[in-house]
Amino acid sequence: MSTTSSNPNYSSLSNINFTGGFPTSVDLAPSIVFLVIYVLAIPLLAWRWFRKSDRTLLLIRPTVFLLCRIGMLVVRAYMSKNSYGEGLLIAELILVSIGFLFLIEPVIGCWNLQIDSDMAKEDRPRWVQRLSRLLRLVLLAAIITAIVGSSMISNALEDQAKLDTVRQLRDASSVLSFGTVVVTALAAILTSIKFSLDRRGTIFILCAAGCLIVVAAYRMVQTFTSDHDAPVNSRVAFWVLQMVFELIAFGLILSISIPTWFPGDKGRISRNNTDVESYNMRPGQPKY
Repeated sequence: MSTTSSNPNYSSLSNINFTGGFPTSVDLAPSIVFLVIYVLAIPLLAWRWFRKSDRTLLLIRPTVFLLCRIGMLVVRAYMSKNSYGEGLLIAELILVSIGFLFLIEPVIGCWNLQIDSDMAKEDRPRWVQRLSRLLRLVLLAAIITAIVGSSMISNALEDQAKLDTVRQLRDASSVLSFGTVVVTALAAILTSIKFSLDRRGTIFILCAAGCLIVVAAYRMVQTFTSDHDAPVNSRVAFWVLQMVFELIAFGLILSISIPTWFPGDKGRISRNNTDVESYNMRPGQPKY
């Protein structure tokens, strides 16, 4: 089916504030700009993967994010100048909805690793691991609700009840994602103060989380705003408050060697052993 957003079948969807709205010609230029930036980021991400000292499983989610954003920008650029069908619309909405969610998990992971890097296992509070598991489960729920909500659009075009379900799922996803990233930031602040964790790592986590909080807050406010002419529903708001800030968060994650900044248990033990060896090498010190 070849159509555009002006098709009567899509008129009911205008009642849902889809993030970014239906692509129009004004989306072409920013789509190309961001697409070029993300394509240029591929070599850096590949370098992080291939360099042994930088390689970590926490890079999986940013890799998925990069693929989502490149795919979304290609589709959005095409849709801005061409007629498009239902399948392409759904694909674009899913990619817009779930993309930034994949950047939250690495922030949670860095927070866990920061604690593992600075505290012995027996000294770590149990609530940290419990909270991190809960945050990951909530994040998974946010991803699932976003995907399911967007995939139901096809059946919701002529069914008001299903359209309401789509709206509710999108609302739930936005609230869950916002809550997850805010709690992560607060937890990082609390553990840093209470356990005197590495300040550099805390600043990094809070900078990345801060960018994601801006994105999550924008998405939540935009989702619940009923006024289609509100500033939060403008194209500028979408490209700045979501696309720019998630790009900054992505750039922050790629800008550091995560295993070097957050070595975890292995790095802490290695550091302690090095300190002991250095102490034992001092003249007059007993050998262990």
